[in-house]
Amino acid sequence: MGSRFLYWPGCTTSYLLPELSERMGGLLGRLGIDFKLLSGKERCCGYPLVLLGDYESFSSLAVDVVDLISAEEPEAVITNCPGCYRCFTEFYPRFLGRNSFKVMHSTRLIYDAIKDGKLRFRNSAKLRITYHDPCDLGRHSGIYDVPRNILTSIPGVELVEMERSRESARCCGGGGLLRLSISQLSTQIAVTRIKDDIAPLNVDAIVTACPTCLKNLRDGVSISKLIYDTKDFNVLDIVELVDMLIE
Repeated sequence: MGSRFLYWPGCTTSYLLPELSERMGGLLGRLGIDFKLLSGKERCCGYPLVLLGDYESFSSLAVDVVDLISAEEPEAVITNCPGCYRCFTEFYPRFLGRNSFKVMHSTRLIYDAIKDGKLRFRNSAKLRITYHDPCDLGRHSGIYDVPRNILTSIPGVELVEMERSRESARCCGGGGLLRLSISQLSTQIAVTRIKDDIAPLNVDAIVTACPTCLKNLRDGVSISKLIYDTKDFNVLDIVELVDMLIE
């Protein structure tokens, strides 16, 4: 029997935002959660293959990943990537007819820890923030309230909703392989999100729960500031914000 939980960072976190993986691992440790990383053995979940329509290659890869994870016998797989979460919970059962492991997005784990009194925040936070709904977590997986419940649980944090939020949220521009295929359009969408939806709110920070959104919105902030002289917003994953503010 291995560790109780398996932490699955996913490709974007592992290769483009390794500091986010370190934050998540540190947070799990501080919560006393017994977890394991597959590290070099971890493979892509296969979501990009679904987006490309290569279902044969996806199914083959998915079988390998299910076998890899199942061999660890985890109580649950924890991931901070909504793409991996959607792939595990929707596409694996659809294409394989099975999914041998339970999956939790990091926001559910964090919120459960708050409710159980295992995670307490410092009282010094004075932040006006807005929350960006990732497409795969929100409109595709129906997870809207849990991230917001985390944010409103933090003393001193004021959550300001964008007009285009929840089901009507504008994409960050990084999803659907758009960043890889038409990078200019991807960046333009991110800039529009910053300039039109976020800048008028006069917030201190943008919080999201997706590594792809995190990276694309950070690029959008830099370019929007350069072109439109908008504010230099901080863009944080909810894992980063929570890890910064817990006791």
